[in-house]
Amino acid sequence: MYYWYPYAQISQQDPARRTGRIFSEDLLHSNLGKVITVYLTYENNPQWNAKVVTGTLREAGRDFILIRDQKTGKDQLLFNINIDFIIFEERQATIPREGVR
Repeated sequence: MYYWYPYAQISQQDPARRTGRIFSEDLLHSNLGKVITVYLTYENNPQWNAKVVTGTLREAGRDFILIRDQKTGKDQLLFNINIDFIIFEERQATIPREGVR
């Protein structure tokens, strides 16, 4: 999820501020509580190598998301390494904007 950008220019005034890049974690954090569908792939697993989970996004970290499954009502911790893509079921999937106040 996070990559090292050796040529990124960091402002001298605020070194902690990102340089305009938006990471998936930022997008997911701005959409907590919304319904999403997550498509996952697990290699070398003969029982279920592909899985689809639909539910409410509860938390997002650097390498995981926590989702409450609509079918079972249970929380599932899904690791980003297995996620192929995510579909936002609600129309207002917001993108965080830096520098906009």
